[in-house]
Amino acid sequence: MLAVAVLLNINSPLLFSARTADFVASCQTYEGGFGGEPHSEAHGGYTFCAIAALKLLEEKKLSIASASVSGGFESERRVEIDRAALRAWIARRQMSYEGGFAGRCNKLVDGCYSFWQGGAMAVLDIWSNGSEGEDSRTDGIFDDLCFDREKLQRYILLCAQDVNGGLRDKPSKPRDFYHSCYNLSGLSVTQHCLSNSIGDIDAANAIGETHPVLNIRVERVREIQKAFN
Repeated sequence: MLAVAVLLNINSPLLFSARTADFVASCQTYEGGFGGEPHSEAHGGYTFCAIAALKLLEEKKLSIASASVSGGFESERRVEIDRAALRAWIARRQMSYEGGFAGRCNKLVDGCYSFWQGGAMAVLDIWSNGSEGEDSRTDGIFDDLCFDREKLQRYILLCAQDVNGGLRDKPSKPRDFYHSCYNLSGLSVTQHCLSNSIGDIDAANAIGETHPVLNIRVERVREIQKAFN
């Protein structure tokens, strides 16, 4: 909902409020990742949605306040999350042998988390560098993503691809549109965020650049925002 509102320039006070940011922040667990509600297990999908939502809220300059009962802002403050714990939790979800990401602690690798976890790390690292919007290459604190981007690309290209086309969770699993989408989204993140280089991967496997928060092609973001702003 936040992503659509940002793209369509819908400035809803109810949606873009400090209360929204406070709720999202409250879903961070002791593990470091985010769950779907307070006190639940950290999960890769919820973690991406949480960090992307907080990034969008901060870009709107509305996450730096505390909402009062009347709906106003009683005091200015920045919504705090434990970024170090979050970064460590995401990094630990990349499996050292396969190179892909698992969605939760003690779970197997799944190709869709190439985006949910890889994208969450990209948003976090870009945010920490102070980069805004689609400018995902910067010389800030982190000059590279805090995971092994080459190993993730190899998992996507060698393990997640089906020989008949499409992408999948893992070898032995069937291909489907969902996993095709998020494997490719993760591949784009690894190839373009903080560095416009695919490393030692064959250039034939290079794909287009997507917006790391909105997960659509960057040129489409520009076109939509030009139309609605």
